Amino acid sequence: MKKITFIFFLLNGLLGSAQSWIPVQQDTLLDKKQEFIFSGTADYASTSLHKSLSQKLFFGGEITDAIKEKSLKLHRGINQFGSDLNAEIEYRNFQVNLFGKPAWGFTVKAGYYSFINALYSKDLYKLAFYGNDGFIGNTASVSGTQFSTYGYQKIGFGWLDKKSKSSISLNLYNLSNYSDALVRTGEIYQSQTIDSLSITFDGRASFTNGTSFFKGFGAGLDADIRLKVPTKKNKVVYYQFLAKNIGFTSLLESMTRYGGDTVFTFTGLSFNQVLNGSSFLDSNFSVLDTLGIQNSPVKTTIFLPGFLQFSKLVDAQSTRKLQEFYGIRLFLASAYTPLVFTGIDYRISLGKINTLNIGLNTSYGGFSKFRFGLYSCMRIKNWNLGIASENIIGKTGQSILFRIQCAY
Repeated sequence: MKKITFIFFLLNGLLGSAQSWIPVQQDTLLDKKQEFIFSGTADYASTSLHKSLSQKLFFGGEITDAIKEKSLKLHRGINQFGSDLNAEIEYRNFQVNLFGKPAWGFTVKAGYYSFINALYSKDLYKLAFYGNDGFIGNTASVSGTQFSTYGYQKIGFGWLDKKSKSSISLNLYNLSNYSDALVRTGEIYQSQTIDSLSITFDGRASFTNGTSFFKGFGAGLDADIRLKVPTKKNKVVYYQFLAKNIGFTSLLESMTRYGGDTVFTFTGLSFNQVLNGSSFLDSNFSVLDTLGIQNSPVKTTIFLPGFLQFSKLVDAQSTRKLQEFYGIRLFLASAYTPLVFTGIDYRISLGKINTLNIGLNTSYGGFSKFRFGLYSCMRIKNWNLGIASENIIGKTGQSILFRIQCAY
């Protein structure tokens, strides 16, 4: 049963997009002709899975009863889990006049993204880690469970406003892996005498097939819009609207979809005997046919888990050493709730050009609840180096992110 949970959360070996960030500094005075930006994120979060259990699932090791109990105490009726692993590189050119416009430059970017999105019931957790013993004479419900996993890459080209640093790019995507599942109704009842088992199921699951890296192609866009808002004290505040990977892919070949709406009773068989040590995701799992669950090829369009964020930026030209930042973000994924965040940034001068920014932030929402983080960002001449974590003390997740910028 532990194997079922591992496959459920890490289907097809995926490790992870919350979109992680290090607060962006709006610098309108820095004279630059070209800029390279490299960023990366490794982040997972949950409302209910203790990180001691998640670490064992990701990296291996013995899952003890104590570890299982820590997570069980955190579970409620429906629980959330999500993971984001990505790396992106971007090149910005402020010297070229795009389409003959002196105010326009261009941007080129490429990235790799891996994302897990899951909603699941407390009963599913108990079935996976404790088996059916706790449900003898009772019904275990896995209704409302859904998950999806994505692996995709992009390359994009776009417009850049040299003064405001706003940009819009059109992207091409390759889908390398995808799966999803939805259990509208799922109930398992085992009699008190353990001599009969009743299963009610209404749901579906889909998986891409084959070993090809190129399973689907599509298009989408990124947008980074910077807004300059004047205040009553003749000062300005900079805001950013950020959209990433708002797009879709179409499959090159059909994927396999399993689906069914059935009620079935086994007599003289226990829950474990019906499973017979197999996984629901095993193509040789013969009980699927017995339950009336059919599989069929499906060719469809898949929408990517796009990211949206609106936030206040840190003003690099401000005379204030201490600045606040705040905002709201959203992934276009079923398990991700709108996340609000706020924090403070403190700037330490290291000379005429070099600076060190340190900060603290707190957030609520996303794949988890409250999270607290910190970051450090140093500018050394033409280089800007940042590292951060959005979850330094949380029980149910971990994150690490970095950004390297070079402008010259």
